[in-house]
Amino acid sequence: MLISSGPTREPIDAVRFLSNYSTGFLGECLAREAVRRGHRVTVVSGPTDRAPLARATTIQVERAAQMQRALRHALPRADVLIMAAAVCDFRPVPIGATKLARRGRVALRLQATPDIVAGLPRRRGQLIVGFALEAEQVRERAGRKLTAKRLDLIVGQRLNGSGPPFGRHRVDAMILHPSGQARELGRISKPALARVLLDEIEQLWYGQQRQSTSHGTRRLRGFGTRMGA
Repeated sequence: MLISSGPTREPIDAVRFLSNYSTGFLGECLAREAVRRGHRVTVVSGPTDRAPLARATTIQVERAAQMQRALRHALPRADVLIMAAAVCDFRPVPIGATKLARRGRVALRLQATPDIVAGLPRRRGQLIVGFALEAEQVRERAGRKLTAKRLDLIVGQRLNGSGPPFGRHRVDAMILHPSGQARELGRISKPALARVLLDEIEQLWYGQQRQSTSHGTRRLRGFGTRMGA
């Protein structure tokens, strides 16, 4: 199970950067829950102050392009990707070679960073899970991203003014399937969201494997015997 986590940073000059308020807490909750269930876990993490999990492999990155390369390298060995990172949407161009001098007004030219999950190569049978944080029309916008990015599940989160979605704050979330089925979760803690999402992933994985092969159910790599035969 491959999980992206935390923010990315895009340098403005030698000492400043663009980023967001992501802390990596959701990614940590997902990784902890996956490890607890017996999955073999790799986390590709942007810069956070969270300590790497002892029972997971952690790859540290900073920029969106570095996260993209790390995920491309690790994805062929993964059965599931959970794209929980809050990737910085823009990067300054050009990057200042030294510290920009302070003055009355500075104009930054921004370029969109890569849409990482949409551009990743996939092999047959992999499950790809995304996240969409929206201020309005959450179900409709998350559903469009689900289709456009060829995802197997997407978690839609509402940015509704009831509190920031980062850190240990509860989130207002739903899980959408390609069939159009939506599971409303309401206000939910991130550890609870991790449990619900892992339940959905495991049900989808084992159902998919039963339908796709006549040679018995394939298990997630490294998965223990908790599910039974």
